[in-house]
Amino acid sequence: MDGKKKIKITMKKRNTSDIIKFLGILLLFLFVISCTNKKIFEQYHKFDNLSWNRFNYLKFEVPIENTAAGYDIFLTVRHLPDYPYPNLDINFTIFIPSGEMRTADYSFEIKDKEGKMLSECLGDYCDIKFSLRKGFRFSEPGIVKFEIENKMTKLETPGIIEVGLIIEKSKE
Repeated sequence: MDGKKKIKITMKKRNTSDIIKFLGILLLFLFVISCTNKKIFEQYHKFDNLSWNRFNYLKFEVPIENTAAGYDIFLTVRHLPDYPYPNLDINFTIFIPSGEMRTADYSFEIKDKEGKMLSECLGDYCDIKFSLRKGFRFSEPGIVKFEIENKMTKLETPGIIEVGLIIEKSKE
């Protein structure tokens, strides 16, 4: 030989059962991920002054395509640990594209009777999620508008960092 070493490269042959197992695991993983992603909408309104003014109506627009599916609608609230009230009162209105309107008043408990927070608190803020509708079916496709009104008796509701709307496909 002229001073050069020959390197022998060997590749391990994969048998078809290994490839099939790998593809099966990959498909199972993709299926699990697709089934757990039920959220179709999630948006938040942040309050820079950490206070929600009574006349600051929160508005959301959500494109709805599937009217056969049921949807779960949630309100999320991020607030300070020293939120001063035991509850949060709101009015929730849904505007269907044809002009149909559905509205309801809610009073959500933020603290229990002893004054303990019902929220999950992590340091400087607390999060809580409330159910507005379960299994709600939209009567027609299109842009559905949602409006959340602060119904607390004072002009300002201090201690509110942000309020959000989450819509998920219901378990069917």
